[in-house]
Amino acid sequence: MGKRLIVLIMNWIWRLSWINLLWLVFSIPLITIIPSTFAMYSVFIKLVKGDDETDILPEFLHAFKKYFKKSYSLGIALVVLGTFFYADLMILKEQTESILLILRYAILIMTILFIPIACYSIPVFIEYEVSWLKALPLAFILAMKKPVNFLLVCCGIAGSLFLLLFFTGIGVLLFGSLFALFTTRGALSGMPKSSNEIV
Repeated sequence: MGKRLIVLIMNWIWRLSWINLLWLVFSIPLITIIPSTFAMYSVFIKLVKGDDETDILPEFLHAFKKYFKKSYSLGIALVVLGTFFYADLMILKEQTESILLILRYAILIMTILFIPIACYSIPVFIEYEVSWLKALPLAFILAMKKPVNFLLVCCGIAGSLFLLLFFTGIGVLLFGSLFALFTTRGALSGMPKSSNEIV
């Protein structure tokens, strides 16, 4: 039992490292970071579903080609929204006037509501093959229907950030793949067979 557990852990460390390396290499031209991210999620969806026979490199390459154009609609939407919320919070950080203070808290609330969308929208987009406009609200509803799952996902992401900040070497090696693994597992754990069943 102990040996099997060690083998399982080592196997997953190898998978996480290999997928993270592929993601980093294919993201070197920054313009390809979006399809590279979608390819990484596509691989993790298969692994989380229990497809242990998945050949990671061919699957990654296949998904990278498949989502090279399709991924940009959702990817750019997430980048634009995330940048908008972050920039607004930075601009309003030092403001103390009543109206601006209210605006700052309103944007903070919207940012918090955006987090589950950012975490779950890519797995939803890939699994259900829906448009990016449909993937965003579906991701939010899915997270709200299983709040405990989402809380565990957030704990996993916090642990990944801890690795990146305090054990930078290991963090760089694993951060992207850990983030994708936690969010994929969280999304799939509450995902019904059809997107219509979420609403």
